[in-house]
Amino acid sequence: MRTSRIKRLQCLVSDRVDFGHVEQAEALCSAGARWIQLRMKGADLDPWIAVAGEVGEVCRRHGATFVLNDSIEVALAVGADGAHLGKGDGSPVEARERLGDEAIIGVTVHDREEAMHAIASGVVNYLGIGPFRRSPTKGDFLPPLKEAELDALLELSGDLPAVVIGGVIAADVANLIGRGAHGVAVCSSLFSHSEVNLEPMLSACGKAMGKAA
Repeated sequence: MRTSRIKRLQCLVSDRVDFGHVEQAEALCSAGARWIQLRMKGADLDPWIAVAGEVGEVCRRHGATFVLNDSIEVALAVGADGAHLGKGDGSPVEARERLGDEAIIGVTVHDREEAMHAIASGVVNYLGIGPFRRSPTKGDFLPPLKEAELDALLELSGDLPAVVIGGVIAADVANLIGRGAHGVAVCSSLFSHSEVNLEPMLSACGKAMGKAA
């Protein structure tokens, strides 16, 4: 799969924002986002599929990539472009087998062992490395990576695109790209007072890449 399919700026919609997932996706795409990842932690399957189907329609209308967080089954049910998996979400090999050769498969990694396992699977398209710092949308499940740990994981990723996640703000982007990250995945910093505020992140990514994100 072409690395160019992995967008530099990955925007996450969340149930920790004061308006719905579909509305978030519409607002983000209208503001210029071209990668939407749907996160619905703890949702029941039927409403999850229903919302995911609507978010997928928004993404298709705007020409945005649609990735489903946490569930191979829901990604398959709604024809998402891919799935992003954390611990307990199923294996990347299973995701590849069920979603097909063209699906985008991402995996969150926090340490060398997890990264090596994902890379060794031979089916992963990108790594989500984090958390960069504590994030209000993910809670305090894992400690933030130390700088040396982050640099080691970025180096280990090699030619596999590495996307840094976890409390990333616009001011972090140039530093992270300069250290070898392919891009960033963001959620809380996209919203201000329950409204989408995408421009700072788009601008930061564009400057860091020398082109539009």
